[in-house]
Amino acid sequence: MNPSIVVIISAWEGHPVSFLRRLIESVNRFDAGEAYDLALSVNGSEYQVPSDLAAGFRHIMQRENVGFNLGAWDHAWRRLPEYDHYLFLQDECFVRRKNWLRRFRRRLASENGCGLVGEHFNTGWNHPWETLLGQDDSGHAVSEKKRRRAAFYFQMLQDWGIPPGDTAAHLTTVVQYTSRRVLEEVDGYPIRKSYHEAIAAEIGFSRKIAAAGYCLRQVGRWRHSCIGHPQWQTERPAEKLRALLRGKTCREVL
Repeated sequence: MNPSIVVIISAWEGHPVSFLRRLIESVNRFDAGEAYDLALSVNGSEYQVPSDLAAGFRHIMQRENVGFNLGAWDHAWRRLPEYDHYLFLQDECFVRRKNWLRRFRRRLASENGCGLVGEHFNTGWNHPWETLLGQDDSGHAVSEKKRRRAAFYFQMLQDWGIPPGDTAAHLTTVVQYTSRRVLEEVDGYPIRKSYHEAIAAEIGFSRKIAAAGYCLRQVGRWRHSCIGHPQWQTERPAEKLRALLRGKTCREVL
């Protein structure tokens, strides 16, 4: 019986292959808790996958370098219709614990109407648009830079026909798990060429799913509890203490 889940990894020609190698080593180190196939979707023709890594993938796709990781993810799921569920990762990611895939599957299935599960619910943007735009008297301090960004994202969503909803709440597009049914219903990921439009597209994907009546959920209590990323430190107290002792700091991308 073929797996119903495919893990889709995005890579691009500007990254060293060492990123992908570290991710695959961590994937192989920890039992996923579920059967799955592995797919690689590469942005750019210059990226060469070593034969030892290529052997571990059921599917490898190469495309033009457009649309960042969302473009690679969207390209892949549309070409893999035989699966029911998709876990999307960036190649900078690394698996942190066993049963990492099972936790995503169970989180999506645990709640009727759950449409998207991720590693990081971005609380910094979980505010009403009026607050982010500086148009209310809530007393919540929003910097001028963030107000400008919020205005740009809000306008982009409107221009693309995506209902912004009441808030800018979203799951970051570093690690995401969803179903083919949801992807088909919202017509996949918005694909944009510029960096700032790509951030708007990150918000837009969550807002499309919410507008369709689904809820958004973080897989664990702490962000990046199952699958990590160099830009995002976990919030688990023990992990934060270890990172502090190593002298590491957290750098947010939004």
